[in-house]
Amino acid sequence: MNKVLVLYTSPLPEEKSISTYIANKFLEEYKKTNPNDFIETLDLNNLSMANKSLNKDSFSSFWNEEDSDKFINQLKNINKLIISTAMINFNIPVTLKNYLDHICVANKTFSYKYSKKGDAIGLLTNVKVQIIATQGAPEDWYTWGLFTKYLEGTLNFLGMSVNKTILISGVKTSNYIQKTKEEIFEEFKNTIENQAKKF
Repeated sequence: MNKVLVLYTSPLPEEKSISTYIANKFLEEYKKTNPNDFIETLDLNNLSMANKSLNKDSFSSFWNEEDSDKFINQLKNINKLIISTAMINFNIPVTLKNYLDHICVANKTFSYKYSKKGDAIGLLTNVKVQIIATQGAPEDWYTWGLFTKYLEGTLNFLGMSVNKTILISGVKTSNYIQKTKEEIFEEFKNTIENQAKKF
């Protein structure tokens, strides 16, 4: 039996979020193949951390060991992680950035001990990841804002094994802007369902 953690990160209400909808459809398909897996969901918007912003006034209180250890221990006790995210101003949502700030901790999730100079050893090698992402622009419009590459790289740095990201791009262009979440899902249904079966 796998232990799966699902992170929802979009700041949009659930009924308006395409990334949340697609992640839920992915999860539905995943459960068909893995009916006995233990699945835990966590909406990062509902954490007190979501209302914090890192600045000079909050620097000493933004990060706390209790929250950090809780999230890290949660990751150490699962073997699959599903992250639902959307591009927000060419990057990941703040909720997800705050989460990463709490789990990227030297000697807990990565270490330089026994590594080559300049390299690090990721310690979360127990976790396999599936990222499900959306962005308003087509994939090749803002190559300097490759938010999924940043996320993949960070998780790889922590030792996680990252599957090919499911990226649904261009959702704010004329091709998709009038379509419903359901219609967008139907267009990518085969890819989503196939990856869910393999995950």
